[in-house]
Amino acid sequence: FEMLYPNFTFTLPSGLSPFTAPTFAFNNEATSIDLYLQQNNTDTSAISAINPFSAQITSLNNTAFDFLDEISVRICPPGVECDAFDEAFYLDNMRNRTYTTIELLPSLRNFKPLLSGRTYRVEIVFKMNDFTPVTIDCKFDMSFEAIR
Repeated sequence: FEMLYPNFTFTLPSGLSPFTAPTFAFNNEATSIDLYLQQNNTDTSAISAINPFSAQITSLNNTAFDFLDEISVRICPPGVECDAFDEAFYLDNMRNRTYTTIELLPSLRNFKPLLSGRTYRVEIVFKMNDFTPVTIDCKFDMSFEAIR
């Protein structure tokens, strides 16, 4: 079954430097695991893995993300900073592509130990090849696939 986590919103301000890696963090997000287990009439012992399935970042003001080089979405326990090993979704080699909606690729990591708990932390890390040209309002949606 699919576990949806929609509507994380954030703003990329104009003038961000390509020499930094701006990170947007959402801490103590609810996993809603009890709801998903109830809806699918199962429990965590019947689930062998919770794998990244799909994710996208959308420009709400229809501005192209052509200044980006890479995006990494990381999921980790709340209260700590995520690292590269916590990557759930990513996309690289984006230089000069005029996306207004970015479809991210899922990693191969099993997030069952983390998403079987109550809360988690999400970090969206941007690596840029140019300064952000304007302020961009963004929406991030992701989903995971629980496998029995």
